[in-house]
Amino acid sequence: MSSYRRLAPRFLTLLLGALACGPRSGGREAGWPDEKLEARVAEILPRLEEYSHLPARRTPEVRRSSRATLESYLVERLEQEYPGDSLDYLTLAYQSFGLLPEDVDLRTLLIDLLLEQAIGYYDPAQDVLFVREEAPEAMVDALIVHELVHALQDQHINLDSLVFRTPGNDARTAIQSAMEGHAMVAMMAYQYYQLSGSPVSVEELPELSPEMAPALAATGQFPQLASAPAIVREPLLFAYLGGARYVQRLWKSRPANPPPFGEWLPGSTEQLIHTERLLQGRDEPTPLVISDPEDPWRTLYARDLGELEIRIFFEEQLDDPRAAKAAAAGWDGDAYTLIARDDATALVWYTVWDSERDAEEFLQAYRSAFAARFGLTESGGSLVGAERQASVVRLELGGLPAVRIVESPLGLEVDPVPAAGVRAGS
Repeated sequence: MSSYRRLAPRFLTLLLGALACGPRSGGREAGWPDEKLEARVAEILPRLEEYSHLPARRTPEVRRSSRATLESYLVERLEQEYPGDSLDYLTLAYQSFGLLPEDVDLRTLLIDLLLEQAIGYYDPAQDVLFVREEAPEAMVDALIVHELVHALQDQHINLDSLVFRTPGNDARTAIQSAMEGHAMVAMMAYQYYQLSGSPVSVEELPELSPEMAPALAATGQFPQLASAPAIVREPLLFAYLGGARYVQRLWKSRPANPPPFGEWLPGSTEQLIHTERLLQGRDEPTPLVISDPEDPWRTLYARDLGELEIRIFFEEQLDDPRAAKAAAAGWDGDAYTLIARDDATALVWYTVWDSERDAEEFLQAYRSAFAARFGLTESGGSLVGAERQASVVRLELGGLPAVRIVESPLGLEVDPVPAAGVRAGS
């Protein structure tokens, strides 16, 4: 899920406090006039150019933002990112994976979560940095720094164009994570500079890690974050923590401290989870495309998960984080399509793996996940549960071992199964 991009979330206050480089949330609201915010931007920008390694081409505008203004902005961005009924179909797809409850209103959930978290944001369409009126005064500098980095990124690469012209859910998550991670590292460096009064190198900063996510999510200060389904919460936290770890490792391995775009722009969450697959030679994913089904089936929605969301899928179904991580590792690409026949839906999911062992490990984990969700009686290559059935087939795609899964209601076959292939031009 990618609607959180370019937001400075409230959980940063906890993170900065935990790293001993800034205050925790709470305290007096800033309520600063625009003129004071503009003065702070002008004061911070020269130092931030140094810590972000991006020269400013102009000084971004900054304004205060009310809760109502932010809510309107979030609704507009959701409609832009998920036009028409696509968010409803995404909800249905995640429900098919068992990742969202049946009664969820994903649109409302996202808006409520982001309203709880966002204390600042950058709008590239206006080239304006916004600071929430109720932002804690002690956090204003940190969120200005964070959003200023996004403004500088936009001056160099056009953020909206970069994201919206990128095909694939997982690739977009990776790109947005790199952008958020870049802002996180620059913000940390600036906060350490404020504390010590002297410049700090990236080697001196504590390395952030996605493993910090459970502690942030478990806090009682943010009920929307804590109660959000994992498929919503975990990618949000990963964008800041996993993205920051990637930028820190990039800069430690490349003394020139290049920004995380151009040749260092990640193409998958796999490259952020296993940073050596980008920093020590790019391991690009295999992009898959699935054909439309034959009548009477029709396509409702098509997308991909990626290593991060596959891991979340197994964490939810297996209740074993180590097994989930192992089952998702070795991912080299995937695609799924949600298809419908009358009122019934079926899920067709193809995955590609680095090795036969990785494919088999995924397949066995999927069998366990299916059994956990539906119960299991097995006949040949078919899995039969209380409500659903699934066929699981080993095959090859793009010269790599692959697995095809077709989940459908009991007694309803998908025949012929829509075929998959490597996307042309890849």
